[in-house]
Amino acid sequence: MKNSLIFLCFCFLLSACNSNSTNNEEDKNLSSEPPKLSLVCQPETSTMEGAPSHSIHLMFNEEKIKLADILACETFKKENYAQYQMPTDALEACGGWWAGAGEYFYLYQKANGNYAVNYGQMYEEKETGKYDYTELIQIKKNKNGNYDAFPKHELNELVGVYTLGGHDNSWMLIIKPDSAKLVVTYHVIEGMLPPSADSKNSEFEIGKGKTLENFNVDFSDMTINSDLGQGQLESIFERERITFFGIPSHQEDVLRLTKNKAFDFLLK
Repeated sequence: MKNSLIFLCFCFLLSACNSNSTNNEEDKNLSSEPPKLSLVCQPETSTMEGAPSHSIHLMFNEEKIKLADILACETFKKENYAQYQMPTDALEACGGWWAGAGEYFYLYQKANGNYAVNYGQMYEEKETGKYDYTELIQIKKNKNGNYDAFPKHELNELVGVYTLGGHDNSWMLIIKPDSAKLVVTYHVIEGMLPPSADSKNSEFEIGKGKTLENFNVDFSDMTINSDLGQGQLESIFERERITFFGIPSHQEDVLRLTKNKAFDFLLK
């Protein structure tokens, strides 16, 4: 299960559409009346032999907003909410457990009248025993007084150093903030990465690397279009990861880079 991919999509409409027909559809969905909201587990075709596959969606009036791709999923009864550390007055909840780990979602109304969906994780090795719920998306009134979707994801959350260590070669992706944009450099390093305790004080050299002129993130499905080809943002058991599908590594046919705080000194 720990090697499975859990894609938190934080799906939402980021830009206004140009066509009149699309604008009319969006206007139809927005209303000052309390929204019709529900969580949906949708079966999907699994890419892992013998494992289930589902996508989680928030139905918001006429709009279907994808929240995540997970493995097991079922809709929970209210009497079971407390078992998953969910508020007993949550409007709806779903999620599931498979091969030692699970992902969970619940929809609720906040004290200020807004609505939100929270997401949490649990796995067998988790020592705290807490689901650590965080807010994925909020439904609240916009400046025109109509209910609208406001995701809780920001571009700067991607900032960091992502690494994969190997014996003959190692890989590193450095994402730095630069005003309202990101500066992204890609490095293929000869040999192994130094131990985390020695990296900052050693003579570790990464070279100039390749600056990616094209690194576009589509937060509607957490995909990346870049000079390195197509990629995917992932969140798996409290670790953030970027996968590039067109680059092989010593482990598999894709390159998976995990955010590594031991190298944050390279962001300065």
